[in-house]
Amino acid sequence: MASSDDISPPGADGRAWYAVRTKPHKERIAVANYRNQGLVVYLPLMRTVRKHARRREEVLRPVFPGYLFLHLAPAERNWTAISSTRGVIGPVCFGESYVPVPDWIIEGLRAKEDEAGVIAPGSFQRPKLASGMEVEVELDGGGSAKGFFCSFHGEENVVILLEILQRQVKTTLPLDRIKPV
Repeated sequence: MASSDDISPPGADGRAWYAVRTKPHKERIAVANYRNQGLVVYLPLMRTVRKHARRREEVLRPVFPGYLFLHLAPAERNWTAISSTRGVIGPVCFGESYVPVPDWIIEGLRAKEDEAGVIAPGSFQRPKLASGMEVEVELDGGGSAKGFFCSFHGEENVVILLEILQRQVKTTLPLDRIKPV
């Protein structure tokens, strides 16, 4: 039986993104150690305001506290070495399977970054959508399609009405795959 690390995801060199859990407040230590090992690391950061003793200062904090992402080739998927890196608890896995994070999630995060590589906190706010509003849906192949917003489905998904083959079909998509027209 093949585990997920035996199967190379699509891509020129088989690289895939994997989420790694870090010890509390040790994300930057883990990033430095992974970079010393020659691995490609992504730690999405956002600017926040810290208030302390009547002072306010802007600080950079992880978008996902306690997590970072590694872009690993099949030969770099040594889960024991990844788990034993300083500042790390271990890669996110489900049972014995290490499931890659889809590229579009990382690309979506990077698209929200400003010129300094920092994500603006307002970029995660829900867009104002009303039932029946026309939206553009981002497709996997890089194209787009028109649809109509129906409703929110949880915090991160939406129900969209798409016209496919002269029929209207309801589908649930991640919120970040649509934008109002």
